[in-house]
Amino acid sequence: MLKTAVADADLEGALADWRRWRRDHRVAVADVHWIDVLYRAYLTGIVCLVAVVAASSAVGDTPIVAHELDDVLRHGPGWLGGIAAVAIALGLRSGSRGGPLALERADVRHILLAPVDRTYALRAPALRQLRFLSFVGIVVGGIAGELASHRFDGATLAWVATGALGGLTAVGLSIGAAYLTNGLRAPRWTASLLGTALVALAVLEGVDVIGFSPTEPFGRLLLWPLELDGLGVLPVVVALVLVAAGLSLIGVCSLEDAERRSTLVGQLRFAATLQDLRTVVLLRRQLALELPRKRPWIRLGVHGSGRLPIFVRGLRGVLRWPAARVARLGLLAVVAGGSLRGVWEGTTPLVVLAGLAMFVAGLDGVEPLAQEVDHPSRRDSVPREAGDIHVRHIPVAVLVMVLTAAVAALVAMAPGPGEVPPGIAAVLILPMALGGVGGALASLLAQPPSMNEALTLAAPEAQGIRLAFRMVWPPALATLGAAPILAARQVVEDGRPGVPAALVAGTGFAGLFILICCWVRMRERVHDWWRAQLEIAMPKRSEPDSA
Repeated sequence: MLKTAVADADLEGALADWRRWRRDHRVAVADVHWIDVLYRAYLTGIVCLVAVVAASSAVGDTPIVAHELDDVLRHGPGWLGGIAAVAIALGLRSGSRGGPLALERADVRHILLAPVDRTYALRAPALRQLRFLSFVGIVVGGIAGELASHRFDGATLAWVATGALGGLTAVGLSIGAAYLTNGLRAPRWTASLLGTALVALAVLEGVDVIGFSPTEPFGRLLLWPLELDGLGVLPVVVALVLVAAGLSLIGVCSLEDAERRSTLVGQLRFAATLQDLRTVVLLRRQLALELPRKRPWIRLGVHGSGRLPIFVRGLRGVLRWPAARVARLGLLAVVAGGSLRGVWEGTTPLVVLAGLAMFVAGLDGVEPLAQEVDHPSRRDSVPREAGDIHVRHIPVAVLVMVLTAAVAALVAMAPGPGEVPPGIAAVLILPMALGGVGGALASLLAQPPSMNEALTLAAPEAQGIRLAFRMVWPPALATLGAAPILAARQVVEDGRPGVPAALVAGTGFAGLFILICCWVRMRERVHDWWRAQLEIAMPKRSEPDSA
């Protein structure tokens, strides 16, 4: 009896300490007044909107005509519903792998193992995450609505408000599905199968194979400024229900998955702070549990690799990619192809989205070279220069990206609104592939800033411009690879054939890609020469000064 009373007293004392800690923690979080937070969010949103309004006004897109508007009302809900399908699929995938919350390791070890309700302990970080993602969804959706107002009839404010509501709804669907999947402990194969089915149904409706998909109401919501449809309220209600149900089950989580995510996400944030994109990619794969296949998709023969050992080794690595990575490349190709259709219809800013999709795909395409860079001791054991080995990895990356760009071209030339002529779509395959590889090479082989460089003595403004250039240059290269469609569209509008213009622009970018390959081949020599010049200009003292 005495031991039981002592144990109860200890438990009550622990609970009292926990409540006191929670009260103090809330006070620490509340040090920043909510009005200040709202004011900063307001300023950020206004600055983003003003910048996009100025950029889209400079582009000067042309409004669509009557028959194009009919096509949008008929096919648009299906294709736009694919946005919700992708958002839900990402949420299902994240929730089945222990996401989307990423706590600190100490919180997992001490708070989640404490004798308190886990739902109560996790509600505050979940609400903070939901608040941040909702703000991002509102800003991104508002920007998309403002850009859409340049092509469609209706008030700009109506398009911005509808886009913001659509972005908020997409975030609610994704984060609610993630919380609910995590709380229900859904198997990974079930979540992946359900997400794939939703995306497939949206695509089938977009190409008129089926007449309705579960995500079509979301597309009707986004088209409210053109045609008000009561069915568009349904995704908003579903998002609210998913978020409420997910928050109620958020405490039913796996401690093993939470601790694994806490470690990986902490490293990922640190790598993102240092702009180490390669480490970010590797950590994201670990978060998604992307492991190579035990058996390759196609087994290559043992013999026949004597002349091209690096190419064959890289190709064998590509053939062991998991299905998730192959599906991601296919999805990025669909995004790039759909963006090309929008560009051909007159929405010029979508060329940036096509370039970004190819850049992200290129980061996977240069994986054999990235593995070589990650293991310098193995590379240095070969009696060849590092630049020579790096250049020999480029053909595998180009092959992968040509296949990805071919899928994008097929999507772009598929019958329907915004159909790109087959000749122009075929010409775009090679420059888009080279653009994705070139951007990925520029990002992968760019060395982090060193304190021994002479540029570290430059003014902070110059350092900021340099860092901004390092971030913008790789995706800009990929965007240049998709830019020939703009030249083709311009000459077609003038009444001339567009294939020659696309060929000329694509040939010009191919010349730029050759220069990039030369940089890959000679960069080690150039860096060695530069370091030698710095040592001559600023020699280090090997011995301390004598007294």
